[in-house]
Amino acid sequence: MYGPLSMYLKSTDPAGVEEVVQRIAAVFRQRDGFPSCTTSVDALMGPAAKSGEFARVVVVDFDTLEDALGALQSDAFADVAAASEQLGRVNYLFECREV
Repeated sequence: MYGPLSMYLKSTDPAGVEEVVQRIAAVFRQRDGFPSCTTSVDALMGPAAKSGEFARVVVVDFDTLEDALGALQSDAFADVAAASEQLGRVNYLFECREV
């Protein structure tokens, strides 16, 4: 499974982030190999969150790397990606497995 991970800065407008998160989920739900999209609720917790740098995390799962890259590079996602980048997101793409 492959997961794009996006983190949004605390200084970012929460309403803008919510709109973009909903748009991301809507675009990715239309793609093959998409099992889920999750987002954090309220403030991040734990010792690493004390700095308060990030306020929202979004994780999307895709079955294969090809599914993930296809979705991330699609025309349908281009507008959402541009809006998300304007909000100052930090992105990662990672492979995960069950343990």
